[in-house]
Amino acid sequence: MSEKISFFAYNELINEDHFKKMGFEHIEKVTVTLSAQRIVFNRLPPKGEDLEGQGLPNIEPTPDNAGMMEGVLYEMEDILLPKLDEFHGYPKECNRKLMDLNRHDFNVVRGIVYFAQPDKIGRKLKPNKAMMKIFRNSRKEFSMLYFARLMNTRTCD
Repeated sequence: MSEKISFFAYNELINEDHFKKMGFEHIEKVTVTLSAQRIVFNRLPPKGEDLEGQGLPNIEPTPDNAGMMEGVLYEMEDILLPKLDEFHGYPKECNRKLMDLNRHDFNVVRGIVYFAQPDKIGRKLKPNKAMMKIFRNSRKEFSMLYFARLMNTRTCD
């Protein structure tokens, strides 16, 4: 029998339709926050898949260790870990580690979090409109304030 893993989605996989379209399945899904971190769009896209100035979602610490970012924690079968690794480009494009996440019932859970390798981070990058549309279609996963701030992100196209 396979084990279960928990995976923190803050990128396009936060959208359940997109999650399933990419061939993933979950057992349970819950919204969570990651303290002292923020979403940024500074990850370089794979060659040939980028627009000029385009950045993919990434995580970075907040400057003052305050604040938090929101996302979804998917509980899934561990047999999907290699597929998650491939999707995120682990280990060449991204690192992964277990981090503490806060459920909205104030319980702390641990989940796998992917973030860009240092040499895969660019400067002054922005998401494209297609990425923001995926986030817009996921608004039920976010608090109103977080969603409003996310939707104010400028795009590269």
